[in-house]
Amino acid sequence: MNLKLVNVFAIVGLVLFFEGCSFSKDNIKSVVQTNSAVEIVKYKNEIVSTLIDYKKKLDIRNPYSYNKILSKDIIKQIEENQDYINIRQDKKKLKTYDEYLHYALLDKEITNRNDFLIIGLYKLIYKAYSLQDKHKFTALEHNKFELLKLYEYMQVLRWKIRTQKDVNGNYLFNTWQNNWQLEFLHKDKNDLNIIKDLQYIKSNKETILSPSNFSFEILFSKMILNVEYTLKKINIEPYSMSASAIRSFIFIL
Repeated sequence: MNLKLVNVFAIVGLVLFFEGCSFSKDNIKSVVQTNSAVEIVKYKNEIVSTLIDYKKKLDIRNPYSYNKILSKDIIKQIEENQDYINIRQDKKKLKTYDEYLHYALLDKEITNRNDFLIIGLYKLIYKAYSLQDKHKFTALEHNKFELLKLYEYMQVLRWKIRTQKDVNGNYLFNTWQNNWQLEFLHKDKNDLNIIKDLQYIKSNKETILSPSNFSFEILFSKMILNVEYTLKKINIEPYSMSASAIRSFIFIL
């Protein structure tokens, strides 16, 4: 082949290559966004899986606070990314996550409190990650407002689960507490000697030095962390709510 002809082909090839590079700038951006969307799906799956683990653990620790007949259906709904279970309370069918979380954290006696918490939290996740839409091709298609709301709500829930009590002074959810601490709630705090007569201390099942159960905190924090990762993928910097904002937060019907 003529040397000049080879040079021409080479030059044309280089021109096409560089034109292709400039043209593919948007394509590269699209690939990055698609990769971010794949990462977000991974975070979502981890959140959903952790929520199921949290429900199972919560039901074991609070065995009289959930509907055993409904339990499998709730888990199945979460596993399949569906949203069809709605509980009736006070003669009306609850639909929104605010309604469920309101009853989950109400200080009066509530039957099946665990279910209100889990369903309310799941409905938050369902809306934030648009689980009804199976195809999110880019990270920017995700709803920034709802994801940020999920992040804020979860910070509030983590604190309220840990601290909230009902009108009788009992914790709404038993999670981190040792059994002797739950016994001690209704004893005379002025007489610390009574601790040695508490059932779980007296039977040597626990001691005052027994470590608290942080597994609930770990699971909940894991969910929050995956929401943080998601926010960063859509160019939102996560932030921690102030203690006063968390304490004053109310889930309104």
